[in-house]
Amino acid sequence: MSRSNRLTEKKTGAPGYIVTFSDMITLLLTFFVMLLSMAETQVEKHKFEVGINSFRRAIADMGLSGLLINRSMSSTFNHPKVYYRVDAGQDEPEDRSIDAQTEMLRRVLMDIEQMMTISPSQITAAQKTAFSTQIRFAAGRWELDSAGRNELKKWVEQFKVHFSDQQPALYVLALAQDAPPSQQWPVSARRGQAVADFIRAQFPDDVNWPIYCWGAGPGGDWTGHSGPANPETQILITVLIDSK
Repeated sequence: MSRSNRLTEKKTGAPGYIVTFSDMITLLLTFFVMLLSMAETQVEKHKFEVGINSFRRAIADMGLSGLLINRSMSSTFNHPKVYYRVDAGQDEPEDRSIDAQTEMLRRVLMDIEQMMTISPSQITAAQKTAFSTQIRFAAGRWELDSAGRNELKKWVEQFKVHFSDQQPALYVLALAQDAPPSQQWPVSARRGQAVADFIRAQFPDDVNWPIYCWGAGPGGDWTGHSGPANPETQILITVLIDSK
């Protein structure tokens, strides 16, 4: 038998559609792997940039971000901070009270105790002379009328004559028995101030006699049995001569 007559069998290959599908799957897998690699690289780059920016902000304020120059980049909270007034040093731990009513009473008593502190009188004089005047005010008022001004002018002229070579101090005490009880103290104080201002205006500029005034309300002991004024008195002027 001749070799030329032999038949050579051809190998059977895969169908064309299978090869095409395999190539497509391979390409898709390669594409997905490439996408994952790119995404991971971008995430790492973003994290690196965020870390660098955070480090720069921190060292810009010496580790206290937002304290000095980057306040707008610091953390902010929606809840406002509440501040309370505290009297530092006034309330010792053993004196503190939890009840509000008790605390209020305690403070009121402390204020009263401070106001009741008695100190010796600073008024000292070798000679003291009190003059009860006939000055009258309208009920509940403190304005001087013409009669009151004329009487004060007479008193000032007498003071100039009798105490010209001395340095007296004038004390004006005003009373307000005619005013309503709730207004007696402020009305008497205004009357004393009005009289003191008028007397001060009658002296020339080179006379610097000290002139003081205060209101005594309804009078109290000033109009008592041993007081220097009678119940009808509204202005009492006292002249004190220094003991020096």
